[in-house]
Amino acid sequence: MSTLHSQRGSMLLECLVGISIFSFGVLALSALQANAMRHSVSSSSRTTATQLIQRLDGEMRSNITNLSDFQITKAKCKDVAPSSDAAKKWAQAVSANLSDATCSVAIQANDATSTPCSRRATVSISWPVHNGAKTAAATGANKGLNQAVTTIDIPTILETNDPLETRHLRCGL
Repeated sequence: MSTLHSQRGSMLLECLVGISIFSFGVLALSALQANAMRHSVSSSSRTTATQLIQRLDGEMRSNITNLSDFQITKAKCKDVAPSSDAAKKWAQAVSANLSDATCSVAIQANDATSTPCSRRATVSISWPVHNGAKTAAATGANKGLNQAVTTIDIPTILETNDPLETRHLRCGL
């Protein structure tokens, strides 16, 4: 009878320990889910930025004679006023898809220092991190910002009309 009396309440204690372990596990899973959601949003915005840069790349490649019109000094995308309609539409699309984004497009000068047969464009989009996501730059001028930067070499060659001739008019290759 004494062993029965000494074990009284032990089952309740075991249940409390089991419930507390289970609740910590559920809490950890919910924190993991919240973190995954936060990184999913960050990944989505990075993908959007990359697609917008690729869109501008295509616009510049289709209009190689007026590449300088795509030049954008670093500013809020909603406030920029480039001379090209395509660059204006691109900046508006960036502003619409990435709130408070800053964009810049630097086009290499077409002179003796430029890359032969092409011009280099550096496209940059920076946007703030929202909802406490810790996926952005931790230090420096871009602290707290996500950033997508791409350097593009845009061919500026003009091929001859003869499909069998491999010499290019501007490059002399």
